[in-house]
Amino acid sequence: MKKIILSLPFLFGVMGIPSQTLAHTMQTNYLFSDKLEFQTVYSTDEVAKNADVIIFAPNDTEKPWLEAKTDEQGRFSFLPDTSIPGDWEVQIIDEGHGEILIVPVTEKGVEVDKISHESQQDLHYSSFPTSSVQSLLITAGVGALWFMFRPKR
Repeated sequence: MKKIILSLPFLFGVMGIPSQTLAHTMQTNYLFSDKLEFQTVYSTDEVAKNADVIIFAPNDTEKPWLEAKTDEQGRFSFLPDTSIPGDWEVQIIDEGHGEILIVPVTEKGVEVDKISHESQQDLHYSSFPTSSVQSLLITAGVGALWFMFRPKR
């Protein structure tokens, strides 16, 4: 019984150590015919259906130029206005996951070969967000309290 009681503070301290895990990530593929067509899927091959799509024109990065949603297959399409040259920002957001694509546009049209993905990492924590040192201090504190107030025989 003593071993179980002595191991409880250690167990509670270890549970406080966060285990950082890389969640499933988004990936957006695109092609250009008469307009830009995108499809967003997760690394688990699940489509990002009904994800929010927010597009910003280069001349106004505060107010969205277009807001839309992906369809049931995770697809959406749009054609940037070539009278507004520069880097268009396409944000795809779904349940805390997101991806940003930069679409360069000139007076001649979309520069498809220069479309780029912004580097984003999607991390989740499977436990309480405390550091290892904090968890060890909690363990030591709980253990010290137990020894101080344990019943004397």
